[in-house]
Amino acid sequence: MSSRLVSKARSSGISGSGRTLMKRNLIAATALALAGSLASCSGDDEPKADPTPTQSSTPTPTPTATPTPEPAWDDKFSPAQLTRYEAARDVWLEYWDFYTEITRKGVDTPAVLRGFERYSLNPLGDRSRFLDIYVRGGARTEIPPKVLWTSAQKITKAAVHFNYCLDSTDERTVYSDGRVDPKDPPFRRLVTVRMENTAEGWKKRGFLNANEVRECPPTAP
Repeated sequence: MSSRLVSKARSSGISGSGRTLMKRNLIAATALALAGSLASCSGDDEPKADPTPTQSSTPTPTPTATPTPEPAWDDKFSPAQLTRYEAARDVWLEYWDFYTEITRKGVDTPAVLRGFERYSLNPLGDRSRFLDIYVRGGARTEIPPKVLWTSAQKITKAAVHFNYCLDSTDERTVYSDGRVDPKDPPFRRLVTVRMENTAEGWKKRGFLNANEVRECPPTAP
């Protein structure tokens, strides 16, 4: 190397070994900077695992309680009580047949009084009402109301109270002057009768709640 070149190199203050060292330091610094940059990026860009889906809990349906059916009316009485009820009811049904027959004819006969004496504890009062409405009043029952069902309400050895449902849908009562007795709803009415056990057997004492209008279903509850 000529002295001019050596002098120039020296004057610049950088030798060959110095340049090599600087180059290495630059590469190292660049590598460190790059590593730091990658490290900082890796914290932000690292893929995250999908969150585990929360399993929706389906509520278990609460079973609906089956309502306890109401006991039938005859389940409330003993066999002995039901026997008394049936005996009293059968007598009353005989009375009902007797009554609908005499109101169909509207004529007073000795058999009318005997019938009331047979079935009623107030035969004279029952006969008097019959005379007022059907004999003197001129009413005739062309189609009587129907007894749909009966059910006991109270049963003792001395008396039986029972309900019956009277259906007047087809009932027809006419008068001697041609008038037709109007019917007012409800056409199914609940009637309660008291029967008493006497030395002569079961007889009708009278009707309970006679002034109260009570509707009844087509079948016994």
